[in-house]
Amino acid sequence: MSLPARESSPAARGPERHPGSAPRGAERGTYLFTMPWGLETIGGVTQVVRALMEELSEIGDLAPALLVNSWPDQRPREGSNGGLRQVFLRVRAPLARRWPSALAFARYLVQLPGEIRRLRAFARAERVRVVNAHFPTPDLCSWLLARRLGGLRCRIVMSLHGLEIRSTFGSAGLERRLWAWMLREADAVVACSEGLRDEVTAEYGLPPGTVTTIHNGIDPERVERVRASGAEEAPAERPYLCNVGTFEPKKAHDVLLDAFARVAAVRPDLDLVLIGRSGETSDATRARIDELGLAERVRMLENVEHARTLAAMAGAEAFVLASRVESFAIVLLEAGALSKAVIATRICGVDELLDEGRTGRMVPSEDPVALADTILEVTGDRSRADALGKALREHVDLNFNWRRAALAYLELALPA
Repeated sequence: MSLPARESSPAARGPERHPGSAPRGAERGTYLFTMPWGLETIGGVTQVVRALMEELSEIGDLAPALLVNSWPDQRPREGSNGGLRQVFLRVRAPLARRWPSALAFARYLVQLPGEIRRLRAFARAERVRVVNAHFPTPDLCSWLLARRLGGLRCRIVMSLHGLEIRSTFGSAGLERRLWAWMLREADAVVACSEGLRDEVTAEYGLPPGTVTTIHNGIDPERVERVRASGAEEAPAERPYLCNVGTFEPKKAHDVLLDAFARVAAVRPDLDLVLIGRSGETSDATRARIDELGLAERVRMLENVEHARTLAAMAGAEAFVLASRVESFAIVLLEAGALSKAVIATRICGVDELLDEGRTGRMVPSEDPVALADTILEVTGDRSRADALGKALREHVDLNFNWRRAALAYLELALPA
C-alpha cells in the first residue's frame, strides 16, 4: 500500500495564527474532537474529552464539539450531553471487520472521492480549525486524506490513551502500514504519559520528539461537587478498600482478590468494594470471589454512575489499583482529589504520578503478597494513611489540572 507523503504546504499546516489572537466577538472556529463513542459512555477516555471540552468552552477561543462516528448518520445529526455539543456522522475507514482487508481497502478507495467531499463540506460549514482524535481508529485516515487530497484546511492531532495503539503493537500488513502512516501524517501525536510516549516511539521507529506528552488533569472542586451529588448509603457497612476499573484482564482483579484474601485473614473488620464497567472478566471475578470464600467481604458494583463511584471512593480507607497495564490512570487523580491514600502497582504512568512513600505506595505488578503486605501497612496506621492522602492531594492540585492540559493542546494544535 502506498499513501501520499506529507507536505509542508499551508493547507497541510493549517492556520498559523494562535487562537488567542482572534479578536473577541469574531466568529469562532471549531475545535473538533472525535471519539468512537458519545459522552454518555462511562470510561476514562470519555472523562478526558469531556473535561477538555469544558475547559475550551471557558477559554473561549475555539468552540469545542465532539464528532461521534455513527454509521447510520450519512448526514450530520445534532445532539448534546451536559451542555456539550455532539455531532453524529458516518466516517469511513480503510478497514472493515466484515470484509477481508484487501477488499475493504479497495472499496474504501472507490468511495474515497465522495468521502472527501462530504468531510470537506462538513468542516467548512463548521469552521473546523482542529481535528483532535481521541482513542483514534483507522477512520482518521479519511480526515488526513481529505486534507492531503481535498484541500481541507485544519490541523490534525492524534491523542493516544493506550489500548488503541498497544493493540497494534506487533501487527503486520495493511493495518500496520495504516497506523504508521497516520502517526507520521498527523500534525501532532499526544500520549497521556511519558511511558506510553516511549512505547509508541520505539514500536513504530518514530523520530524523537514526534510524540508529545500531555498528562491528564483533574478539577478537585468539580470532583467534590460530583461526589456530593452521588452521596447515598455507603457501599459497605464496615470500613472498606475501594478499587475502580473496567472488569477486564489488564485491571488484574484476580491479583487484587488474591491479595485481599490475605488481608481479610488478618483484618476481619475490613471489606473490599470493586466498581467498574461490565467486561470480559466480570463472570470470572464473581467466580473468584466465591472460590476464595469472600462473598461476605467483597461487594462488586457494575456500571455505576460517576457520582456514586466518587462517593464510594471518598468513603474508603484507601484506594487500591492492582493493574497489569495502564497508560495514565485518571482514577488515581480522582483518588488524589479526594485525599485518599493510594496503593498501586508500579507500571507505566503510575510512577509519573506517585512518589513512593510520599504521595502513595507502589508495589510490583502480579505480586499479591507484596500488595497485601502494603495494604496492611497503610491501613494499619491511620495517621500515615492520612498523610499520604494529603500529600497526593497537594501534588495533584499543583501539577495536574485540566486548564493546563487544555492550554497545552491549544498551543500544540495551533502554535503561534
